Amino acid sequence: MNSETFVRNKTLSLPMADENSVIRRPRAERATVLTLDAGSAAEEAGVKIGDVLINVNGNPVLDIVDFAFMTAGEQITLDVERPDVGPMHFVISKGYDEDLGIEFGDDLFDRVHICKNKCVFCFLYQQPKGLRSSLYIKDDDYRLSFLHGNYLTLTNMGESEFQRVIDQKLSPLFVSVHATDPEVRGRMLGRKGPEPILPRLQMLADAKIQIHGQVVLCPGYNDGEQLAQTVRELSQLHPEARGTYGGVLSVAIVPVGLTQFRDRLAALTTCSPEFCKSLLAEAEEWRARYRKELGTNFAFLSDEFYLNAGVDIPVARQYEGFPQLEDGVGLVRLFMDDARKVAKKLPASVKTPRSATMVTGKLAEPLLNGLADSLNTVENVKVNVCAVHNTFFEGSINVAGLLTGRDITEALNAMGDELGERIIIPAIMLRDPDRDVFLDDMTIPEFEERIGRRISVVDRTPSAAAKAILN
Repeated sequence: MNSETFVRNKTLSLPMADENSVIRRPRAERATVLTLDAGSAAEEAGVKIGDVLINVNGNPVLDIVDFAFMTAGEQITLDVERPDVGPMHFVISKGYDEDLGIEFGDDLFDRVHICKNKCVFCFLYQQPKGLRSSLYIKDDDYRLSFLHGNYLTLTNMGESEFQRVIDQKLSPLFVSVHATDPEVRGRMLGRKGPEPILPRLQMLADAKIQIHGQVVLCPGYNDGEQLAQTVRELSQLHPEARGTYGGVLSVAIVPVGLTQFRDRLAALTTCSPEFCKSLLAEAEEWRARYRKELGTNFAFLSDEFYLNAGVDIPVARQYEGFPQLEDGVGLVRLFMDDARKVAKKLPASVKTPRSATMVTGKLAEPLLNGLADSLNTVENVKVNVCAVHNTFFEGSINVAGLLTGRDITEALNAMGDELGERIIIPAIMLRDPDRDVFLDDMTIPEFEERIGRRISVVDRTPSAAAKAILN
């Protein structure tokens, strides 16, 4: 089995951010059979929901990646522990690369690898106590990078882990670069000395591993000539420059996020509108050069730079398939294009009156206002927007995914009768592996009780919001 087959068959259907549950749950829960496909080889062999995986082919299994590779053959053995029964052994015959049809309680059966760096910009250090537990997990795990696109620094990987990435072709990986200058990178990661990244990227590229890089831009640390050097040296590892399959496919540049909770932390500054405008102009010069030399834009700036600078978002084709969506690169373009499609398909009217309020952060307020304007062209529909100021984190934090339940309910209650009958909440506000809770651990029932309205949790697309309001 190769990694492309594995991704296609298995991984991308799994839930996000399970690293929190990996840490809190014992192995018996993490390796428990959660679902079984009807008629699958595992079900026909007698495996049942609730069985706890112990070994495959007599060998222990660390995670679902191991499981996929170990079960690729035509005849395999499974050792499981069945609650209230005990150990059980199964011999299973199947087609090569045929999926066994098992989904487990978690992706990782051991513990998530924790980051040992002390990055000057790390968001975890800028949080108070009392938030949902998943926010305090500093993962730096190559498996979560491969499975879900989590960024890793490569500083916490041992030789055996690098070898596993190479042997199993775990590609692509998403790597936090920040700077290619070893001194600058070491300082940003909070290391005691230089922290070179290029030799490790070179090694992975030579092994045909593809990489998407990330730079968290901190003015005064890795901007200016340091940023230009970083992008330039990473571009030299692009497959087109190397003439090979492996290499750095893209680099995302995102602004540092700062909260009000920075006592005793390194002094950092935000990316001002003027800074963003200057950076966008400089980046376009790089991109023009790379389009000519490599056939790609290569360097992609996050949506926040465009919104803060008041510069138009690039058209969809400029994002080249949106490889860096999880880093906030291109989400606004997808939103705008979807909103345009929604507007074209709206009915002239609805029979039953509808009223709702869509909730977002300050950054996306203009986008939601535009969507509301379109929806309000429908007769018997009234939609408002509640753009919530983040009084909890303050600082430069203005995105929807970092709002607390308290801030949201206070902003909604201040609207009074303008709320309408339903509140539309983007699911990104409730991202927790085990239950739907806001950042401050407020549950949905608590939220609804405070505002006295029904809420609909939807995907962050205009189509999903429109469907929830109109249907």
